[in-house]
Amino acid sequence: MAEWAPQYSKGERIVRLLCHAGWAAPLFLLTEFFFFPWFERYMETAHCHHYGSLNGLELVIYSLFIGLPLGLALVVLAIEGRHSLQILRLGQSPLPGEKVFRPTRYVYGNRARIKPVIFFLLVVFLCGVSVQGFVWASATIGELSPDVSR
Repeated sequence: MAEWAPQYSKGERIVRLLCHAGWAAPLFLLTEFFFFPWFERYMETAHCHHYGSLNGLELVIYSLFIGLPLGLALVVLAIEGRHSLQILRLGQSPLPGEKVFRPTRYVYGNRARIKPVIFFLLVVFLCGVSVQGFVWASATIGELSPDVSR
């Protein structure tokens, strides 16, 4: 007989949804109405700002090519990394006592380790894209006209 993981009740699902909506909605509104307008205004004069040996445009390009994939890798690692590591160690998914949203059978052994391995490969891939981003950013900056890049 297959074992099934415990499910969230309807009330628990609503509470989780409201908790996530409580941080996601303000983040979306701040990004949409404050960050993006500020960023558009900044990009118009980014090449005029200097931060050490970089100007603002170079900083933006390096941030996009290096910082964005590296930041995404760190965020997904912070959110899901510990959970995936526990599944790899234990060889069971979902973890014992972990609640799920839909009926889910427990999976054991190498079949349970497939998703965490794919997750960690994705994190390594994002780190690799970030390293390659240094080359792409340098090439992009090299193609800019001298009066805009310096």
